[in-house]
Amino acid sequence: MKVLITGAAGVIGIVLGKGLRERHELRGFDNQEMPGMSDAVVGDIGDFDQVKAATEGMDAVIHLVNVPGGQWEHSLQSMIGTYNVFEAAHQCGARRVAYASRGGILPRSFYPRTMQRTAQMLPKPDSYYTISKVFGESIGYMYSARFDMESVSVRIGNFKADRDQPEHPHQLSHGDCVRVFEQAITHPGVKYEAVFGVSDSDWPLYDLDHGRKVIGYHPQDRSHVPEEDRK
Repeated sequence: MKVLITGAAGVIGIVLGKGLRERHELRGFDNQEMPGMSDAVVGDIGDFDQVKAATEGMDAVIHLVNVPGGQWEHSLQSMIGTYNVFEAAHQCGARRVAYASRGGILPRSFYPRTMQRTAQMLPKPDSYYTISKVFGESIGYMYSARFDMESVSVRIGNFKADRDQPEHPHQLSHGDCVRVFEQAITHPGVKYEAVFGVSDSDWPLYDLDHGRKVIGYHPQDRSHVPEEDRK
């Protein structure tokens, strides 16, 4: 499969590039050099023509780019970039987009810390950044509903370059990151789905059975949390 990864120079993009390149033909897109990508396009996610040129010939897109900063202007630019990705995929015939959302669309400011998060819960954004993620999920649904396209929103948990294995239910290991995004672009029979991009845990704060069912995401890494820490 020919896959465009936007944000390929970022922490998650680098991990996905290494994990997917043996099974897929990858192209990277970012605003800086991507040494790990043999096919790389340096450009601006806010420039539709540049995004469209990078999307030409691709079967799927993994959209990771987020404009950094916590102000409205930054989130607005992120939303423009997300629109550019979906519209470019539509015009270029890339059938599926895996969108990097965040687990924080179900925040502790509204949902109790110990409540299991499910895909059916209503997003309650408590920041401009989170609003941009809810927008991304919504526009993914719109494109899947209106056009011959498919979209999977991956609600990523906490991810760090220097932590390969999860230590908490909110966290995503490197290996499971590759697994969830590969399933998000390859699993058959998907029209639109939202799944949690976290690893397994003996403290089930996220409904991972939903991801297993709808895209075949079976996390292989697991955190262990003592009972006294689950309060």
